[in-house]
Amino acid sequence: MPLNLAGRSRALNAANRMGIWSTNPGLGATPAAGELADAPYERKPAVFNEAVDVAGVAECQLNANVPVDLHLTNPQNCQFLALFEDDVYLGYIVPSSPRNFTEPATVRQFVAVATTTKITASNAV
Repeated sequence: MPLNLAGRSRALNAANRMGIWSTNPGLGATPAAGELADAPYERKPAVFNEAVDVAGVAECQLNANVPVDLHLTNPQNCQFLALFEDDVYLGYIVPSSPRNFTEPATVRQFVAVATTTKITASNAV
């Protein structure tokens, strides 16, 4: 059943948390292994703007940057952003600037950037 823009927007706006995976979390009911685990890492709240229609595709852009603190010395490979509604896995997106942190640092953060992070939905089958 095709959804109008409001229907696709509601589905996209269900995403309210995000986590970082080093490997593709997949599209199953639960994400595949690969979530970062070294403290102080934790999943973060995320808010996406209402969808806009771009050539028949609903696009929701991240409302504000989402900084995620990472372990200062262990390598941290930040390749995928997994999206959740509370604790229910919804899917993933690839960040605009995946990054692999290898060198020790006094401050280490991955930032999902609002201006380049978006989720999309179309009625295509």
